[in-house]
Amino acid sequence: MHPVDRKPAADSERSKSDTDSTVRGNNSGFVGWLASIPMIFDALRWILEGGYHGHRTVFDNELRQSATAGIQVLDLGCGTGIHASRFRPDDYLGVDLSSSYIDAARRKFRQYRFEVADARRLSFASGAFQTVLISGVLHHLNDNDASAVLSEAARVTARGGSAVIWEDVPCLTSWNPVGSLIHRLDQGEWIRTPSQYRALVERWFHVESERSFRSGFMDYVVFRAVPK
Repeated sequence: MHPVDRKPAADSERSKSDTDSTVRGNNSGFVGWLASIPMIFDALRWILEGGYHGHRTVFDNELRQSATAGIQVLDLGCGTGIHASRFRPDDYLGVDLSSSYIDAARRKFRQYRFEVADARRLSFASGAFQTVLISGVLHHLNDNDASAVLSEAARVTARGGSAVIWEDVPCLTSWNPVGSLIHRLDQGEWIRTPSQYRALVERWFHVESERSFRSGFMDYVVFRAVPK
């Protein structure tokens, strides 16, 4: 079992359909169909994001210490678990709202632990994790829901721990028509500028560092932050 205490679950929850539509955005149409199939979703992301080359810099620069034994890591919005192998199985927990993504993650990474959960209302005890990872989640959320996720992330981050948050931003140059097209097709309806993300993060965290990077055709901003 993962060494994490839990707080009592809330007495009432939104219906699953309400939650899915709020957090995942508009999943209708051809793009929504592609995103609903984990195998296709993973393959397209790998191609469009250049084999996740840019993401590797985040692990090298912001998350290297989190791979140390005994550092408890929570991956909020883990999707199909693409980042799980960066961490020790005993120290990692991935959560996502999509049961199909969680099923796919469990099949691929049998040594790791994954759970279906709503990141706005986590059941974990305060301070349960030394590292909280949020990757490509907030651009699916309006400001109220994004703030709720960040509030919960700050609550479950241990004193002395940190959160690493990276999100899609508008293309940083005009010479990236493929990236611009992908953003128009993306399921995330709230792709923000770096300053807009920072304003959301700073409601709940002190930002220690901020930088931009590109992975394949996609531009991102990454924050390393500690809870207030």
